Amino acid sequence: FTANTGATQIESYLNIEPNTKISAPEEPARSGFLFDGWYKDFYLTEPFNFDVDTVGDVSFVLYAKWVPMIFNIIYDPNGGEMPDTDYPLTFVPGDNKVLPLPKRTGFLFVAWYPYDWVDKSSTIPGDKGYQIIPNVYEDLYLFAHWKAITVVVTFRTNYPIEGEGPSNPNSLTVSYGDIIDFPQFDETNEYTFMGWNSRRDGTGVWYANDEIFTRTQRITLYGVWQPK
Repeated sequence: FTANTGATQIESYLNIEPNTKISAPEEPARSGFLFDGWYKDFYLTEPFNFDVDTVGDVSFVLYAKWVPMIFNIIYDPNGGEMPDTDYPLTFVPGDNKVLPLPKRTGFLFVAWYPYDWVDKSSTIPGDKGYQIIPNVYEDLYLFAHWKAITVVVTFRTNYPIEGEGPSNPNSLTVSYGDIIDFPQFDETNEYTFMGWNSRRDGTGVWYANDEIFTRTQRITLYGVWQPK
């Protein structure tokens, strides 16, 4: 009896009386597959019927037939969006199909993992996750892990009197979703610092402390001052 690699092996029947029937052995087991009978040929075209067939008068081999089990894939994109194109929802053992690439504003997709994600500390260090279907024999529950996009924020004091006022603060690297905590200036004798804006004249977007940073590309911010 040849049960295939990875299956439980069946002991041979020895010293059988020629031209007699034999009893079926205990069914072999194989992870991820269902046993579907014994066959007389390697190509599995002619089944062996233990109720009818006899052994003949020479030694021979019976071959196990296996049917792959079908497993489900359940995705949790963790705030992301799954692609519109088709992606695998089921698999059989040995599948190496590519897993889908979800998208999420402000984040880069890392990989699929068998455990949940909350923030950057959720991923086990060194765990690369799955990009293709892993070699498992059970339903897959996959969670998307993400990495926040980081951008460089450059500051220009933009003081109204040239050559005076505070120096430019150092640039900061800020992640999408961070709480804004940008440097502030004390008021001077002539002006009060109003905050940081994306335009020199203060007509752009304001970036105030304690708000959520939602920028995904580097930016230069300008200090806006109001006369006292």
